Amino acid sequence: MLNKPKITILICVLLSLTAKAQDPHFSQYFSSPLTLNPAMTGYFKGDYRLAANFRQQWWSVGDPFRTSTISYDTKLLQTKVSENDILAVGVMGLYDESLSGGFKNVNVSTSFAYHKMVDEAGEDNIGVGFQLTYATRAIDVAKLNFASQFNGSGFDTHLPSNEVFGATRKGYVDFNAGIIYTHKTDNNEFYFGGSFYHLTRPNISFLKNENYKLPLRFTAHTGSRFNIGENGNELFIGGLVMEQAGAMEKNIGIAYGYNVNNEVKVYGGTWYRFGDAILPYFGFSYNDFQLGCSYDIINSPLKNFSRKNGSFEVSMKLQVTKPINYYTNYKGGRIF
Repeated sequence: MLNKPKITILICVLLSLTAKAQDPHFSQYFSSPLTLNPAMTGYFKGDYRLAANFRQQWWSVGDPFRTSTISYDTKLLQTKVSENDILAVGVMGLYDESLSGGFKNVNVSTSFAYHKMVDEAGEDNIGVGFQLTYATRAIDVAKLNFASQFNGSGFDTHLPSNEVFGATRKGYVDFNAGIIYTHKTDNNEFYFGGSFYHLTRPNISFLKNENYKLPLRFTAHTGSRFNIGENGNELFIGGLVMEQAGAMEKNIGIAYGYNVNNEVKVYGGTWYRFGDAILPYFGFSYNDFQLGCSYDIINSPLKNFSRKNGSFEVSMKLQVTKPINYYTNYKGGRIF
C-alpha cells in the first residue's frame, strides 16, 4: 500500500503531466473573455471593459498553482461603423506559476474583433476575432526535483537530475482565432461561440533534444440570459466544452441575478465540471463594477486525498459607458 508521501509524489507527477498538456483555465471562464475566445473582444455593453481573475489551485498538494489575468478592451470608431456593428481592440496579460516558483509562464496578447449585424432588426450578430500573443516560459532548476533524485524516502537535490536543458527560458509567438453568434432582444439573449488557440503550434520544450509543440486548444461555449419579471432580475445559463491534447473539460451551470435596487444586484449560482468538481458561485455588482467568487468542491477520486484540494477563484469586471455616449450601452451583450 502506498503511504502518504508516495501518494503526494504520485499526484504531483500526474498534475505535472496534465499541466504540460493543458493551458491554465478558470472556473469563472465567463469572466475571462480574452482567454476564452478572441471574438469576445468588444462584446459587452458600454465603451470599455476592464476584467481581472485570480485562481489558486491544488493548494494542499505541494505548492499551489496560481494563475492571474488582467485584460482591457474597448470599442473603436463607434460613429464610423454601421449601426449595431462593433469594432474592438483588446490587450491581456496572463501570469501562471507552479512548483514553488519553479515554473513560470507569462503571456501578453493583443486581440481584434468585428461584430456584424446580419438582420434588419439588429437582433442577430456574427463576430470574428483574432489574437496575437507573445509568451515566455521559464524554469528555475534549483527549485525542481526529478525522478532520478528520489532516494526512496525523499528527494536529494545533490543527486544528478540526468536532464539536459537547452535553455531555462523560452519565448515564442502564438496566434488564436474565434467566432461567436449572438441573438439578442430586449428581454432575452443567446450566444454560441468557438475558438482555436495555439494555431502556430510553437515548440515549448526546455530539453535540448526534445521537440514538444504546444497542443491546439479548441473551445465551444454557449449561454443564455432571460429577464425575469419587470424588476430587473435575470437568469443565466451557460456551458463549455474544451479539448486539448486529448484532455476534455465539460462545464455547465446556472446563476440568478437579483436586483436589489437601481445600483446593486446580487448573484448566486452553481456550475458543474463533469467528473471533477461542483463550483458554487456568489457575486454582486454595483453600478458598472462586478465582483465574483467561486470555490471548486472536488468530487473526483482526488477528494479522498485531502479536504483542501479545491481551487479558490476571484473575478472582477468593470464595464463603463461614457456619459456622452449612452447609445453604446445597447451595442453588445450581457454575457454573464
